[in-house]
Amino acid sequence: MKKVPQSLLTSRLGCKLSQALVDWYETERRDLPWRRTRDPYAIWISEVMLQQTRVEAVKGRWERFLERFPTLKSLAETDLTQLLAEWAGLGYYRRARLLHQAARQIQQENGGRLPQRYAALRKLPGLGPYTAAAVASIAFDEAVPAVDGNVERVLSRVFAIEGDPKRGTAARSIREVAQTLIKTQPPHLFTQALMELGALVCLPRRPSCESCPWAKECRAYQEGRVDELPERAAARPIEGVSAYAAILRRKEKVLWRRRSAGGHNEGLWELPTTAWHPGEMDENEARTRIAKLGREYHGEWRVRERLATVKHSITFHRITLTAFAVAGEVEGESEDLYWASFQEARTLGLTAAAVKLSSKLAK
Repeated sequence: MKKVPQSLLTSRLGCKLSQALVDWYETERRDLPWRRTRDPYAIWISEVMLQQTRVEAVKGRWERFLERFPTLKSLAETDLTQLLAEWAGLGYYRRARLLHQAARQIQQENGGRLPQRYAALRKLPGLGPYTAAAVASIAFDEAVPAVDGNVERVLSRVFAIEGDPKRGTAARSIREVAQTLIKTQPPHLFTQALMELGALVCLPRRPSCESCPWAKECRAYQEGRVDELPERAAARPIEGVSAYAAILRRKEKVLWRRRSAGGHNEGLWELPTTAWHPGEMDENEARTRIAKLGREYHGEWRVRERLATVKHSITFHRITLTAFAVAGEVEGESEDLYWASFQEARTLGLTAAAVKLSSKLAK
């Protein structure tokens, strides 16, 4: 492991690099809607939405979200179900729940004003080191570096930092470099510029090194080691699983259930669905599992024809979800069960898999 020399972090090279980066950003940056505002609330929302979600998917949704919840107060006062419905399609719904918790905490404890310092932001639900640093630097110009995978990749290459960029000496070296560089430029510009360099130029594969403002100083580029850095951990394999959904009708409506706390898609709505099991769909297994599911609702469900199948991915699982028509009843009432048509269910806040399946079934 070659650690970055401390002398490099305080040399004129740092100022040269940061100035070149910001100059490049001023001319090459994408025109993204959240870059047209300095409103801390709007910036916070954009950073939460952009976690593990593509920029193109966030563009229109960010603007629509702010129309629906234009202020932190309006977000804090909304019902979580309404928030989840608005979040539908963005995935990783835990972000929305934590966003709601944080908004309520800010409203109660800080008069509805988003904290301005990194240390205070870190105390809010859902604001990890990266998101808190991004908000602190972009919204409030605090000189704290926001280090994500893009930043790790750029700095690992430019300074030839070997080792796992997410831990140990390599992670500390990357943070030291970032901390030094951000002090030489307005933090809101530097943070976004470094993110943009990783998103547009210093790509994981086939980076556009000839277009990089740091190419002359990039050790990995000069040494022909761009493809070697950063060192990559072994990818976790994707597991194929199957699950089965029951379509129980009552006239024009079908039965929906709200997912329980503590699992994937907590609080969202779906068609009654069995637990996952490894492997491909097995029709006999499906019928057995759906009948068992019916007994959980105190009903004897008779499984009829297969209706539709969709594919969906969650983290490291590739799910085959198949819907079967069932006949039977549900005994008793529950706030976690609801009868609605496929059209009406769109306002509930459905899981992404339920959206895919209901789109097929509604035709």
